[in-house]
Amino acid sequence: MLDGPISPVSPALPLPSSRALLRSNQFHCAEEPMLINSLIRMALASILACLALFSPQALLAQEQPLGRIIYARATTLRGVAVPKTETLLSGDLVLTTDEGSALVELKSGARLKIMENSYLRFVADGDKVRAQLLEGAVIWESYGKPGVVVTASKYEFEPAQEGPSRYAVALSKEEEQILAGALKGDLVIRILDLVGSYVLVEGKYAAIPTSMVPVSMQLEAGRQPVAAGQVGTVTSAVPKEVIQRQGHGREMPLKRNDIIYVNDVVRTLDTGRVQIGLLDGSSINLYAGSAMQIAKHDVQTQQTRVELPNGAVRAEVVKLTQPGASFKLQTKTATVGAAGGAAFVRALPHLTEVCAIEGEWWVRNVDPAIVGQLTLQPGQCSKVPRGLAATQSQTTLADLQSEIEQPESPSWHIGKLSEASSLLLLLLIGGAAAAAVTVPLVTSPTVPF
Repeated sequence: MLDGPISPVSPALPLPSSRALLRSNQFHCAEEPMLINSLIRMALASILACLALFSPQALLAQEQPLGRIIYARATTLRGVAVPKTETLLSGDLVLTTDEGSALVELKSGARLKIMENSYLRFVADGDKVRAQLLEGAVIWESYGKPGVVVTASKYEFEPAQEGPSRYAVALSKEEEQILAGALKGDLVIRILDLVGSYVLVEGKYAAIPTSMVPVSMQLEAGRQPVAAGQVGTVTSAVPKEVIQRQGHGREMPLKRNDIIYVNDVVRTLDTGRVQIGLLDGSSINLYAGSAMQIAKHDVQTQQTRVELPNGAVRAEVVKLTQPGASFKLQTKTATVGAAGGAAFVRALPHLTEVCAIEGEWWVRNVDPAIVGQLTLQPGQCSKVPRGLAATQSQTTLADLQSEIEQPESPSWHIGKLSEASSLLLLLLIGGAAAAAVTVPLVTSPTVPF
């Protein structure tokens, strides 16, 4: 553990005694030059003592230690190579070069592994430590109360819960993107100086362009939409797709960053896809040959109703916590709902198919006279024929996903670490590996998140 605070710089030598100088008030004219010289030395000694208190070494010594570097290779601290271990102070910049790495243990018990060619500054921020990633990559883990906030560009990353957690963040200035992975536990992503956050669930990663701001970030409760009646924004669009505004007879082309209003009808053609980020942070991916209408979306009460007369969607719903909150998706034969999670829903003329991806979902016939509600856990699927109750289906999640998603568009990869366990690590180590895989970008014009 820590060795305790660094001892302050020793003060200057004690000042000469006035008694010794005055010599019992025995003054002689011959002694005046010697007295003047002594007084000058006294003044200089006092000045040097004051300067010593404000020297860089003294200022560093007065800083409260944040932790220690317990392992270092090809690493510098305060511009000096770290031999093996060293105390870490607020404001310190740790740099690693080629084939270098460092392991930092903070007073809270959290540990951070700094990868090669990385720049990381540590700053005390109340009861937390803010680790500012200027370039490179860092992996950190903690076992109790979160005590570390990692910042990169205009984003900050923090554990969403107490207890064991492990995360990774990489910042590439050349590629102008941030890679973040929730290896154990959920990760909260915030935009600095703005109200809003996104929860990256365990087992997922995200690639975030540093030049863009996700418009699907959750808005603070009570914050008013930009425009009256707005329910969301187009965060990704693959031509061709159209929108029919309420009160307008003709359809208009739809593009990225367009505002979606309540009761707008969004329709995708044979090759079109569109992702809509709702104001509460939820998102809906509308696949080719589909039509959808958002009939209600109240951020404060967390009540949303989506109508899907035909086609397929992937719905990702934020966790609902308000009393009476609900997310309902209605087709011609079924009503589907959840209090948070993700699911595939495909609406056919006489049949609805549902597969839960994350969270618990419920399914029932759209006709209230037909009793029976089925609960789906992740990986389970259901079919709801016209006039019949919902039943569990033998269709697998992989089957429905492969039928819904277009195989010629691999960029629609959602980004689960389970699908490529070493992907994040490869991306952290070097940008060359990124060229070999397809990674979704938040608010990318062609890739949904």
